[in-house]
Amino acid sequence: MDFSLATPHFKWSELECKCGCNAQYIDDEALWMLEDLRVLIARPFSPSSAARCPLHNVRVGGAPLSKHRSTEVTPSTAFDIPLVAPLERLLEAAEQVGFNGLGTSYNSFIHVDLREAPARW
Repeated sequence: MDFSLATPHFKWSELECKCGCNAQYIDDEALWMLEDLRVLIARPFSPSSAARCPLHNVRVGGAPLSKHRSTEVTPSTAFDIPLVAPLERLLEAAEQVGFNGLGTSYNSFIHVDLREAPARW
């Protein structure tokens, strides 16, 4: 068994905080939804952002309650996905696997997350 793998298509190193602290607290449901999204679109990708420790979240200008913010108590439920397929296809697939926070106001990626009420921006 390869313990560096978080799922069959994603390594923990792709999902951990980019500041070097190696924080990788990610909600299990969100993690497997990311895997389902990868399988559904049938295109390889590496999230440009996943888990962020609270300090890195501040450094990159993340919202104080960002879904990327990752702690042992409140694991991350968000991923930024590069545009590896047409935007509408990515959004359709993200909704199909259960992501209900969808951000499209970015040039090179979409944001997907789990949240209580559906939201688009």
